[in-house]
Amino acid sequence: MPISPKHTLASIDYYMVGISKLPGWDEPIKLSSNESVLGMSPSAVQAAQEAIKGGHLYPEVDTELLAETLAERYRLDPARMAFGPGSDEVLQRVVNAFAGPGQELIHSKNAYMQFPIYARVAGATPVAAEDRDFHYNVDLILSKLNEKTRIVLLANPDNPSGTYLSGSEMRRLHGGLPDNVLLVIDSAYEEFASRDDYESGTALVHEFDNVMVTRSFSKVYGMAGLRLGWCYGPTWVIDILTKIGPSFPVNSASFAAGVAAIRDTDHVDRVLAHNRKWINRLSQQFMQMGLKVYPSETNFILVEFPEEPGKTAAEVNARLNENGIIPRQFAVKDFDNKLRFTVGKDDGMEKTIAVMRDVING
Repeated sequence: MPISPKHTLASIDYYMVGISKLPGWDEPIKLSSNESVLGMSPSAVQAAQEAIKGGHLYPEVDTELLAETLAERYRLDPARMAFGPGSDEVLQRVVNAFAGPGQELIHSKNAYMQFPIYARVAGATPVAAEDRDFHYNVDLILSKLNEKTRIVLLANPDNPSGTYLSGSEMRRLHGGLPDNVLLVIDSAYEEFASRDDYESGTALVHEFDNVMVTRSFSKVYGMAGLRLGWCYGPTWVIDILTKIGPSFPVNSASFAAGVAAIRDTDHVDRVLAHNRKWINRLSQQFMQMGLKVYPSETNFILVEFPEEPGKTAAEVNARLNENGIIPRQFAVKDFDNKLRFTVGKDDGMEKTIAVMRDVING
């Protein structure tokens, strides 16, 4: 009998990353991948450059220092942290540890498209709960619970919608879960959330033994290319995740850059100010064009386009590409009429608005 993979892998589709190149454009305006347009902190760049000199050595880095630096910045407990090469890997590790064959993972239908892939890799069954206009619906999520459920996995704020679940609704969701179900909150965009009723999932970790939060250095810290993520949870869970994690979960350059990035709060403040400026301006300008813009607590906006000749999402995307602009287009039915725009540089944002105005109003 030939070798075969887990049967749950047969239905996995490729995760579609945003494109970054356009024919005829040496430096297109890339708005497709939710990267930080202001880049890494200069001190983080310097720290990484210094660390790379020792790249021939295994990265026996002091993750305790990284944990303590994060703990001081966010008022957390360093003993509740584990690290990995990006929060994607940490999330996959969590799912592998707590779900398997014959068990289920509940996610929201239009949330981060890697979630069902994590479940299938673990041998578990992903179960999609309907949302309401791309907003999480607690009652619909809870309606999917059964004796096979082991994990409920949400992104808050969410990607690709940019929407969020309030602290009271997240607590209501957790209150509806049995003790043997783990609530995993992917908080890669948490630093961008500014609503008064948003609550960090880390508060729930301090109160309950079945909540995990994952965080990222890829977004506000601008370290997407260095791959550094972390999670926050009960100490007994952290112990398990550390035992089954990579031999060297953090490379030397990302460790050094991570510590420096956390400490450079001025750079973070500049990133957040730039982001909020353009989230507001893009949203206002696009809505004035008659487009539906989903309210965003992230560094991108999701825009819905009408089914009118010349104004469909596919046609607008083509026109933007002709002008050297790359928004994110999704090969998913529910997103056929939508494009996502990451916040870019000032001149790129102004050009995007001008081209959009010509296409929609022209």
